[in-house]
Amino acid sequence: MSKWKSDVLDPALGPYLFDTSAESWLERSTDSAARRWFNEHLRQHTLHVSAITVMERMRGYALALARAMPAERVNISLDRDTYLAVRRQVWPVDKMVALLAAELAAMLPLPPSPLKRSHRIAESRQERLVRWRCDTLIAATAVVAAMPLIHNNPHDFETIRMTIETSPERFPTLGPLNLISVLRLTST
Repeated sequence: MSKWKSDVLDPALGPYLFDTSAESWLERSTDSAARRWFNEHLRQHTLHVSAITVMERMRGYALALARAMPAERVNISLDRDTYLAVRRQVWPVDKMVALLAAELAAMLPLPPSPLKRSHRIAESRQERLVRWRCDTLIAATAVVAAMPLIHNNPHDFETIRMTIETSPERFPTLGPLNLISVLRLTST
């Protein structure tokens, strides 16, 4: 019998593609069930992310370094180096991903969710649009790679999933966007 409850996603069923917010949340979570799930997943599978996730994470470290006091910069640099040292399968933005993301961007020109606060700074409309385009590229990567996407951003990704499902004529050779919320990793 499995040690995982039936409503919790079994980490052995992967691999999965991890969205930036899900990967970041799992890496820094203090929730013991989340840590246990993530460690078990990493024991059995390589971590899969989009090149966009790596770009977003490196941007976060660059912003943190730019705002940090000199004494904090060493720790931030070490965190960045630790992130880069983890074995990952990084999926590129290739021609198929770019084509799907372009189609989605034409169908969904504006972000469906509101601006948020990120890194203690209020997000601008331009930054929100950039983040929306990144989410579109990550979703396109998951569809092209035929991998379920673990996310921590339900509103935006559900909008993309519904757009793909309700427009099959625009995506005739692609499967669905299978979404899994990080909440399914620790359900009780």
